[in-house]
Amino acid sequence: MQSLPSTPDFAIVGGGIVGACLAEELSSQGASVRVLDAGAEPGHATHRAAGVAVPSLRYLDDHEFYSWLRSAKLDLDADVARLEPEFGTFSVGRPILRALREQDIETYGHLLTEAGAGARVSGDDLAAVATGLKLPTSRHYLHAEGGLMIDGRRYLAAVRGRCREQGVDWRQECRVREVRADGHQVAIRTDHATLHADRVVIAAGAWSSGTGLAESTGIRPQRGQMVVLRSDEKLTSILSSAYYLAPGVGDDILVGATEEDAGFADHVTTQGVGALLRFATTAMPSLAASVPVELRAGLRPVSDTGRPLAGALPGQDRIFISAGHAGHGLLSARTTAKGMAAGLLGDDWDALPYRMCPTQAQGGAA
Repeated sequence: MQSLPSTPDFAIVGGGIVGACLAEELSSQGASVRVLDAGAEPGHATHRAAGVAVPSLRYLDDHEFYSWLRSAKLDLDADVARLEPEFGTFSVGRPILRALREQDIETYGHLLTEAGAGARVSGDDLAAVATGLKLPTSRHYLHAEGGLMIDGRRYLAAVRGRCREQGVDWRQECRVREVRADGHQVAIRTDHATLHADRVVIAAGAWSSGTGLAESTGIRPQRGQMVVLRSDEKLTSILSSAYYLAPGVGDDILVGATEEDAGFADHVTTQGVGALLRFATTAMPSLAASVPVELRAGLRPVSDTGRPLAGALPGQDRIFISAGHAGHGLLSARTTAKGMAAGLLGDDWDALPYRMCPTQAQGGAA
């Protein structure tokens, strides 16, 4: 393994799944990479993510972005096949059952079939695909194969393992306070020293727009609470409704997730947990006897456009951002990384949707 130069080609601020996948992509193509992460362990939001890794129907009316998310699912499937044999299981596949409201049908009805979102399920046929669930037969449902759950902690550990094999210099407890252009390099001020790199990518999730980082992008946190239940009951599908009910990679059942503007408060609340438990026991009454083994709250990074930002910061040619993935970071991290690597190494940004360009998101020309 070659030693990393004192001034690497790239420094990545943030060691969650988005930063880790980018570090792997860049280093696999010969670039020298250093990852700087603030925590004692990597992946604050990644570890706390629920892990439902399917394109959300909320993006159906944005054809380019929804198609990109569908491509991301294929890239994630490839990661599962590539990494699990070496680093251990971090996924579980199940069909997904989506409960739709009448307004969803009115808004997206003409798009659902085109998007391949699943087959319509009538109330009479519901019992056959919703074993153990008690769902209102008056609702509309879609059932599709190919649903996927990802354990964020295990997925990140696998990608980090590949990064180590490729010589990535990964540093924990290295909080970055400021990133600024410094001649033909970028200066990175941490609590202990000032480092340099040829180029820097800010991939610090909800913290990406912190003081001294990408402040103008408006990336902000959105709290998501979830509950992990231990039960003898088995879920044969992933239920997506007002919340979701899904099998974990182990034998646990995951219930989530709230979407709250609570700043950087990353704790659970009685109100949030209560709402999740009511949903779970209503949808699957037998879970009333289950044991809550974990209460979890994470901070998703969201942007003003509702899309991730990936590319050069406005007015910069050496400082980039890859953040704002909201609830689909585990799903789209690999595809984002591939698009970012193509742009950073070959100046080819066409693989990333137009609306993800940071300059375009602020009203400029992409």
